[in-house]
Amino acid sequence: MSLPSELMNEMTAALGPDNAVWAPAAVEERTRSCLPQSHIPDGVVTPHTLEEVRAVLAAARKHNVPVWTISTGKNWGYGEKAAPYAGGLTMELSRMNRILEVNERLGYAVIEPGVTYAQLHDHLRVHAPSLWTDSSGSTKDASVIGNALDKGRGLTPYADHFGALCGLEVVLADGRVVRTGGGPDNNRCWNLYKWGVGPYLDGLFAQSNLGVVVKAGVWLMPAPERYDFMAFEYTAGADRFPAFIEDFRSLIFQNAIRSRPHLANDFAMLCIVSQYPHDLAAGQRTLSPEAMAAWRKKFGVSAWTFGCGVYGSRGEVAHQKKRIKKTFARYGVTRFIGSYVNQGRWGRLYRWAVHTGMRWMGKSPELIEAIWPAINLFRGVPTDQYAKQVYFKHYDRKPTDTIDPARDGCGFIWIGPVVPFTGEDAARAMDLARPVFAKHGFDVFIELIVESPRALIALFGVFYDKKSAEERARGAAWYKDMREAFLDAGYPPYRVGTGSQPGAFDRSPVLRDVVHRIKKSLDPENILAPGRYGTPPR
Repeated sequence: MSLPSELMNEMTAALGPDNAVWAPAAVEERTRSCLPQSHIPDGVVTPHTLEEVRAVLAAARKHNVPVWTISTGKNWGYGEKAAPYAGGLTMELSRMNRILEVNERLGYAVIEPGVTYAQLHDHLRVHAPSLWTDSSGSTKDASVIGNALDKGRGLTPYADHFGALCGLEVVLADGRVVRTGGGPDNNRCWNLYKWGVGPYLDGLFAQSNLGVVVKAGVWLMPAPERYDFMAFEYTAGADRFPAFIEDFRSLIFQNAIRSRPHLANDFAMLCIVSQYPHDLAAGQRTLSPEAMAAWRKKFGVSAWTFGCGVYGSRGEVAHQKKRIKKTFARYGVTRFIGSYVNQGRWGRLYRWAVHTGMRWMGKSPELIEAIWPAINLFRGVPTDQYAKQVYFKHYDRKPTDTIDPARDGCGFIWIGPVVPFTGEDAARAMDLARPVFAKHGFDVFIELIVESPRALIALFGVFYDKKSAEERARGAAWYKDMREAFLDAGYPPYRVGTGSQPGAFDRSPVLRDVVHRIKKSLDPENILAPGRYGTPPR
């Protein structure tokens, strides 16, 4: 598809020449993806106001051109700024980055979709220091609203990012503006009471293309009286892992663990602390068990590792720590090290361990260095530290400046099936995944993310050389087989990449029909992001 010159002229006049990009090379650079497939639009526009968003949609309707909307496009491994089709317009909302309100007394903010985790965190430190924002572990430059609308996850008790939204302002395909919440324009509880009057509409705009969210309320976490950080290493045998998951769930249910940890296997942890050991691979596509054991030993990494925050009053934190220690003593080693942060001692100890190169508690300096950002992340401080892991295989070293895997040609894909929070389901999920990794020649990357006391997200990922057609094909085949295997087992993904979005509801024909009917009603010309999450393609 090529854009009509009239549309390009209208967009350039409405937004300014710097905010309407048509040159093919510039468009390609701005819409790169880490996924195997690459689809390039015909242009990129970056509106700054609600009225400019309406102008873009009006021009798209007039010229029958599809518009793929993104916030900042930092959803690494799920599609970034790329649509599942070529051509059309990509509308990026990163310039809509105003923090419109922060209410410290009631614990919420009202923001635009270009506001990032780093921006909101920095604003709160100055203007509302008693509040924390929960951050994604991907990058500090991700959009708060964009991640929430894609049902992204964080780590604190406010980890459910879509659940923390309250009150949306949405531009519909026909240019009308609707506020969810079921009240009049002067509704003083718009950002306080989620359910409003009548049907709950907010959910229509999560993982959908039914409108463009240009403003949202987000609930913020009151800073606790006391904070500590726990690092846990699983050292028991594989046969006891299901029992560990059962006890882990019990601690979450009983509120002895209030954060939402990510339990990482050895390969996932080593991606953070090291570069890929090509010498240990000895020319093979994957590391042998012996090579993995040697790599783990070098950096002091256990079979499974996770960190989590502990929050509450002094007495509550003491009680939680006692429960956690008693329970996890059966499965491994628990260390509480966040108290060094509270008492100002951690920084000196951290610098001593890293700069002397000595092992602290039997751990490598690289592993110690990886802990520091986690301590802060669990108290709402965003970081780029963990996004750097995607550079570990096809690069000599991880970047020290701006993180942008799509720009830098990193190839990787995530898939995150949701499984019941039981020992047998966690074990079954891993048993389903490992043969698919082996079939396509990839090392096994697993993170078990605590979604709630009832469900886990089993996050699997592969890293491949984006420049290699053969590796791109292997990555795409791995994703297809993983998706089919987990759907067959009754474990659907919590979100999907743009490459598989058009078929998201292929196994749910009635649900697909309902979504299609809603889409047809709100966007009869199918202008907004056709094919997104099971809606009809163009």
